Order: sequence, then C-alpha cells, then structure tokens
Amino acid sequence: MRLEKQRRGQKGPLASRPQTSPPRVLVLGFGNPGRQDDGLGAAAAQQVEALKLPGVACDANYQLNIEDALACARHDIVIFVDAAETVRRPFTLMRIKPEASYPPMSHSLAPAAVLSLCFSLYGRTPEAHLLAIRGYSWDIGEGLSPRAEANLGQAVEFVGRFITRKRKKKGGPT
Repeated sequence: MRLEKQRRGQKGPLASRPQTSPPRVLVLGFGNPGRQDDGLGAAAAQQVEALKLPGVACDANYQLNIEDALACARHDIVIFVDAAETVRRPFTLMRIKPEASYPPMSHSLAPAAVLSLCFSLYGRTPEAHLLAIRGYSWDIGEGLSPRAEANLGQAVEFVGRFITRKRKKKGGPT
C-alpha cells in the first residue's frame, strides 16, 4: 500500500520528516461569514495568510469535513480557528487531541474528530490547537462587529508570535 511506504520515511506528501526540519503549519478557519461574527475563523485564516509566514498554509470553510483530515495529515501543526460565544477573553488557545466522535447525519465535524480521522486514514496526528475568538453578533449579515474585529486583531497578532516561536524551536526560518 502506498501510504504504508510513505509512513516508513519514503517519498510522498505524508512521508516522515527529520525532527530538525521546521514544522509545516496549517491554519484552518471555519464558520459562516454570512452570520456576522461567525465569520471570525475565515477572517483569521485570511489575516494570518497576509502575514506571509514561511511554512504556513491557510484555508477556511463554513465547516470542517472529512476532507480536512488529509490537509491536517500533510502538516506538523494545525491551528483550527472558530468564533466563540462563551469565551470570556478576546480569544483563547487550547491544545486538542483526537477524539472519535462523529455526529450522526451530519456533514460537519469537530476539530478532534478531524484529528481522529487523520490518524485513522493517514497514520498521522499533528500537534493541534483550537483558537477560539470571542464573537458577539450572530445575525444574518456580512461583516464583523467592532468588538469582534478588535478581538480578531489581538488573536492574529498572538498566532503570528506563536507560530514564529514554534518554528524557531525546531530551528526553522521565521
């Protein structure tokens, strides 16, 4: 099987990499930009992409899907970004682990379920974090509320520093 060879250090997108190489980072925003602050995840991915950090890929969608497991498997660190209504601070970053909890009759997955699929399908579990950014308005309409926009700025600045520290730790370019 092709994936088994890749896992043993052979060539391919899922091949093992030496520990001294800089980590590949994926920032994966999700949420609905048509529901005001629910678009914080997509907005964060867009703003992190604008930072042009080396070794960092960014993507965004309305929800997480099975297909996102492959994107995660191709990276060493994944930062999922979503809007949150119950976070007290402007944002919070928490480490997450794989958890096989798939909702019945749903096309949407939680970040932990995507990680579980990543391991089940590709034999890889990247270091993963969830960045929850505080939102306030959830009505239909585009554009972030002023307070959510301020929280987004703080969160993106933090993520830029976080990624730079992670890459320096492994000896990669910042």
